Amino acid sequence: MKLNRIILVATSVGMGCAGLVWAGEATTSANAGSRGGRSGWAAATANYDGNGPGYATTRTRTGNVNLAQGVAVGFDNEGLSFSTSYAVAPRLGPAVAGTFNVNIGLHGQVATSVGRTVAGGDPVREVSASGGTGRTYGGSPAWATTGGSTGPSGTVKSFTKADSSPAPGHRLPAVVELKGRSVRG
Repeated sequence: MKLNRIILVATSVGMGCAGLVWAGEATTSANAGSRGGRSGWAAATANYDGNGPGYATTRTRTGNVNLAQGVAVGFDNEGLSFSTSYAVAPRLGPAVAGTFNVNIGLHGQVATSVGRTVAGGDPVREVSASGGTGRTYGGSPAWATTGGSTGPSGTVKSFTKADSSPAPGHRLPAVVELKGRSVRG
């Protein structure tokens, strides 16, 4: 039996103020799937890497409802980083996954990312979500990725969004072009 797969992946990266958030890095991911009447699976990861206290935990469960969740949070001398991702794939009904990530710098700069995916319409379906925020010199301070797959009669809908803002009162550097004229003495 040939199984057609519908796969959709969405990725979003906050680029607005890329170099303005510089704190510990919190990342999470979650994946869950169901094969209809047969067993399913669930997996999660969580990590915090920073110069201050942090906490990271995962939780998974399989059975009638396959559940995966990761949570990571930490605070260091540059700010607060938080990330959570979840995936739920019940034996019947649609599978859903999502992620939420936020980084708040000590000077008020904020970077966020969110994502959600839904896979349904077929007994065989899988969803995943991952995201993170934090220390990335010259890169994006918040990111989210979601995706899923299903059998031939199913559909996958997925979205992500990321935003970032500078600290209040902080002005972004402007590019100034100076035009001059030659002066003779």
